[in-house]
Amino acid sequence: MYTEAERSQIAQTIIQQMGGLGKIRAMVNGRDFLILDAGVQFTFSGKRGMNKCLVKLNTQDTYDVEFWYCKLNKKTYEFKSEMKKEYNDVYASMLIDIFESTTGLYLSL
Repeated sequence: MYTEAERSQIAQTIIQQMGGLGKIRAMVNGRDFLILDAGVQFTFSGKRGMNKCLVKLNTQDTYDVEFWYCKLNKKTYEFKSEMKKEYNDVYASMLIDIFESTTGLYLSL
């Protein structure tokens, strides 16, 4: 387990490796950022059938990346979530490429 400061640093590092908070927000409408125990989660727009990305640091000092589709029915309050794609043991230098190739969305011009 990590301390609060370590969790925050891991999340900030991942966001920087993906191009930075400003680019994620501007390019894919990144929002709802959540610091995980060893990673970060955020919601994005622009890809039908996918709207959430989780990046987690694993024990090999690489990342596990998951793409999800999550939806809340506002009338019935029924929540649906489904993992669409998963990658394991991803190097930091591959994070942007994996995000872009999986979603079809770009994190830079």
